[in-house]
Amino acid sequence: MKKSIKYGIIGLIAVASIIATIAYMMMPVPVRMTPVMAQVAELTFTEQGVVVAENTVLVFPAAQGELNHLYVREGQTVQAGDPLISVDYTTLRLQLEQVQSGIRSLEAQLANVDVEDAHLRQNLQTSRNSLQGELRAISAQAVQSNRTFANQTEAITEQTRVQQILIGQHQSELDRVRENFGRVETLYNSGVATRTEFESAESAVVAAETQLEASQGQLTVIAAGAVQNNAEHFAGIRASISAQIDGINQQLAQDTTSTARAHFEALIAVEEANVARLERDIENTAITAPVGGIITTLHAQGTNFISAAAPVAEITVPGSLSIEVYVSTQDVSSIHVGDTVGLTLRQRIADVEFTGRVAEIDSTAVVRFTALGVEERKVNVRIEPDLPVGIHLGIGYAVDTTFVVFREENRITVPRTALFRDNAEDMVWVVRGGDSGAVSAAPVVTGMELRTETIIESGLNEGDFVVNDANNQALGEGVRVTNER
Repeated sequence: MKKSIKYGIIGLIAVASIIATIAYMMMPVPVRMTPVMAQVAELTFTEQGVVVAENTVLVFPAAQGELNHLYVREGQTVQAGDPLISVDYTTLRLQLEQVQSGIRSLEAQLANVDVEDAHLRQNLQTSRNSLQGELRAISAQAVQSNRTFANQTEAITEQTRVQQILIGQHQSELDRVRENFGRVETLYNSGVATRTEFESAESAVVAAETQLEASQGQLTVIAAGAVQNNAEHFAGIRASISAQIDGINQQLAQDTTSTARAHFEALIAVEEANVARLERDIENTAITAPVGGIITTLHAQGTNFISAAAPVAEITVPGSLSIEVYVSTQDVSSIHVGDTVGLTLRQRIADVEFTGRVAEIDSTAVVRFTALGVEERKVNVRIEPDLPVGIHLGIGYAVDTTFVVFREENRITVPRTALFRDNAEDMVWVVRGGDSGAVSAAPVVTGMELRTETIIESGLNEGDFVVNDANNQALGEGVRVTNER
């Protein structure tokens, strides 16, 4: 009796286990499923853009030298005329002082031209007066010398005395023309006097030296006892003195200052122009903002020398903002001017979504590097944003830019992970008419592949459900499944 009860219990347990196993096997497999429905099919990609201004001004310095002071920083707003940087002008100041000193020296020389001319004319007039007096005295002596000398010695003594007077006059004339030649030579070397004036002054010196030598030679002849006829002797002396007087009169009649004055005035004008240039250069060492805007780049930062050939700053003028995006050469062919793009301004509280339009696409690519240092060829694309009211975009802000490569309405799509291949056909696991039931493998015709989905041209109907994971090992023809929520 006890054994029969025991065996009965064991039998009941076995039957229960079999029933439980069958029940478990009949339970639907939970899987993630996607409902089949017509919807918008899109293929997009996103790049990060940067807000820029269309009007950017490069500031080039008008002076160069060592950096003295920086007055601004990057990102600072400036007004037209605000100081940006200053260049050390110590060397320019020294040059200016030297030129100004040179002008004062030239002005003194210019003023001295009239003084020297007045002094020269006074000396000439004094010499002429002296010669005229000598001429009168010689004429008077000539009248008295008509008497017969008592002897040869007396005649020699008288002619020697008169000849020595003539030699003195010739020596004075030589000193005068030599002084004049020295002045003309200085002006000639300075470019003031002409070659003709120089040669004329030089010839006058030679002539005076010749006259002096002739007079000294005549004195030697007289001392040797060769006495001239008194009338001839005095006539020669008067002619010599008259010639000297004529030479002085000619020199007094000449304009000896106009050329020299013009020379010094021209030199002063050149140096005054140099002063104006140096003062302008010193003024230019204070580099100011040519326009109002934002200092987006400060090239002068981190250097100690400012070159006139390189910009010191870049000022972005506020106004019409655009977004600059670099797009891969693989994707840029699908973008066209006028396309609408999605824009996202990331913010801590809530992102701001708005749109924009492709305004310009560069015709050439440039090399860009990813954060990992990978080189890419990208094309610059400019976007004009449609800013919502109350949203502010600042220069340099990062904005995610989403480009739509493909977009069609009323297309059926399935996750790319739902597809599998069987006998060279694309298949999906599908439950017809609901999200629970027996699953079956359905052949489909696929279209364009999107980022995470694939367009289905045929093989599915709206209301069907497809299993997202085609590689689920629990799946098989007729296996019951249910949508895992």
